[in-house]
Amino acid sequence: MKKSFLILASAFALLLSGCATQPSVGNTSAGSSGDMSTMQLSGDDFELAAETMINSLLSDPAFANAPAGVRKVVAIGRVKNDTALRIDTEKLTAKITRAMRQSGKFVLTTAVAAGGALDSMSKDVRELRDDDEFNQKTIAKKGTMVAPDFSLSGKIRQDNIQVDGKTRVEYFFLLRLTDLNSGLAYWEDEKEIKKLGSSKSVSW
Repeated sequence: MKKSFLILASAFALLLSGCATQPSVGNTSAGSSGDMSTMQLSGDDFELAAETMINSLLSDPAFANAPAGVRKVVAIGRVKNDTALRIDTEKLTAKITRAMRQSGKFVLTTAVAAGGALDSMSKDVRELRDDDEFNQKTIAKKGTMVAPDFSLSGKIRQDNIQVDGKTRVEYFFLLRLTDLNSGLAYWEDEKEIKKLGSSKSVSW
């Protein structure tokens, strides 16, 4: 009987040890949740940051009560990657500008952007003027392009902090919307995502 009890106790201990979970990378505060499986920025982190920014922008008093049907033209300014990671910042801005357009209050220009036009065809087709192979009545006329009212710009920053033998990585998503006529920032916000894990998993 005693032998059977020892065998049963050993089996139960093995079962518990097999079910134990290993500590994983995660956020360090309830207000800065993100993808808990990696120290680097993931697709889920971008989704979270973009959703936060979209809700903040569209609920801001400067735009929440904007009259329907009056769309402001937005150009993509510089979004600086100040991290140790290779980041496609267009992934963040595209989701935001898509939501801005769907709100009915904004429209995106692809003819003007920091670093060059997102789509050069708006100007390329104008090079067809005086080309006899094209019907000149179908060529875009001078003075028909629309200049942007606002510029969407910002920065993604990374801070690495040593905490009790581990590394805490803090990512900051900062975006602002600037009135290009006055140079005044009508909106800006920041989303912070914190992660804590082994320094071996950190990109320096």
